[in-house]
Amino acid sequence: MKLNLAWITLWFCAGITFACFIIIPFWLLYSIALILLVAVIFFLKKDFTGRVLFLSLIFILGALLLSNACALPKAHISKFIFYKNNTIFAVKGFLNSEPAVKERKTYFNFTTQELRFNKSSYKCSGDIFVILKSPEDLSYGEALILRGSLHKPFKLYRKDLAAIMRVNNPASIIKLHKNYGQPLQKLAFYIKGEIEKTIYQRLSPLTASILDAMVLGDKKNIPAVVYDSMAKTGTVHILVVSGFNVGIVAFIIMLSFKVLRFPRKVRYILAIFCVIIYCLATGASAPVVRATTMAVFFLTGFLIRREPDIRNSFSLAVLFILLINPKELFSISFQLSFVSVAAIVFLYPQLRIFFRVDSFRPKVFRLLAESALVSLSAWLGTLGFIAYYFRFFSPVTVLANLFIVPLATLITLSGFSLAVISLVFPAGAGFFACANEFFVALLLAANNMLVRLPFAYLYL
Repeated sequence: MKLNLAWITLWFCAGITFACFIIIPFWLLYSIALILLVAVIFFLKKDFTGRVLFLSLIFILGALLLSNACALPKAHISKFIFYKNNTIFAVKGFLNSEPAVKERKTYFNFTTQELRFNKSSYKCSGDIFVILKSPEDLSYGEALILRGSLHKPFKLYRKDLAAIMRVNNPASIIKLHKNYGQPLQKLAFYIKGEIEKTIYQRLSPLTASILDAMVLGDKKNIPAVVYDSMAKTGTVHILVVSGFNVGIVAFIIMLSFKVLRFPRKVRYILAIFCVIIYCLATGASAPVVRATTMAVFFLTGFLIRREPDIRNSFSLAVLFILLINPKELFSISFQLSFVSVAAIVFLYPQLRIFFRVDSFRPKVFRLLAESALVSLSAWLGTLGFIAYYFRFFSPVTVLANLFIVPLATLITLSGFSLAVISLVFPAGAGFFACANEFFVALLLAANNMLVRLPFAYLYL
């Protein structure tokens, strides 16, 4: 009984979707899963029956996993609070993210350990989002006691977190002089901080903000007009660290280790480690984790054998992410990321055959055709999702990606080169700083030209 991994992934996703819309008791799903498991073992050698039973088991496992993920522990903090209240809470815990300061406010995620209100104290768990109404020098992993208002998030605001806490002033913070941060994450944040210092010291504010977003995933300083313009051409994805950026990082690392003549297996092992460090340095946001997972599976495939199956690697990455958190399936960024990759993996080869790209001569025309078809595949795959979620239609996206993506690649490469050269040979960093300024200016000029084309974008 042989089954394509893509079909297994599809049925697993179908089970998660089913459990989202139709609520079935956990014990019933668990019982059905056990019965199907026994049936699969019994009919293992039966070709058709075995496949049907196995796919049914995968379907139920997807539903079971989502049901389990939605069940909160008894001491979860969301069970102590409401949407609106005037109670002042004291929450003990630690920062599980790097704090961000914007418009004289400090923002961070906070893992809770203890909750106090109305002269009572309770052990609790779960993460909250904290808004401190003043800039404050805090660090990842730092243990604190916070006093302030606490309420559940509204549907359209931070619905991925259990609660939002607003702290009015630094006097409402007690530092416990303990740190629960992971050493690897601390190292990653340190590296990120050093790279950020280099970027903002050597580049103009606009160029630095764009490079900060493309290299480190921090887009808070990008002017709104630039972000809006790139959204209209469908190229805003380059301003968010995703599979595109992680792929470039993996390529740079592999090329560097190859030039240094590292053995093949050592190159792949070190590349996997460095990609994970990069993921942590960018804050390990969901898109970066997804892209890193994909990269790790591909690199592992090359480590084990020279030509891994791209379809199986893609399917395995999806399964791995959904096994950890099945609720990711309903994330817009997850859907857009994996639908675009799926379109490239499954649709692009068919388009390549249909247009007979291999017959194109000279080679430069074939490369241009391949680039256009990759862009077209990703656009076709995400077209319906973008129209549904954002009421937006951008026909110029296919053309824009032909110009913007190569420029973004050069910017990312020169940005990393600037960071590395600044550390080992500061005198030579000026060349890469100038290159970054030039490439970013070219990127913005190209995008502005494309957005002015007739019918470049339409609001639905």
